[in-house]
Amino acid sequence: MSEQTEVNDFQGEVDIVNKINDNSRADAIDAIHDLLFAKASDAMADYKKIVANTFFDEPTETETDETDNGTD
Repeated sequence: MSEQTEVNDFQGEVDIVNKINDNSRADAIDAIHDLLFAKASDAMADYKKIVANTFFDEPTETETDETDNGTD
């Protein structure tokens, strides 16, 4: 199954190479732009999740070793 995933991951690159081979320069450039935009979009989506978790994650309760018995 991992081989099928690897083939699907490289399908865009193979299409670009085929377009270059067919002398379809404009189509190849458009495909490269689309591929780069998709990868950048994925990277930004992952980064947004990290930033959101940093700023909006609920704080965890921390235990303190202090005891207040009211005799101070």
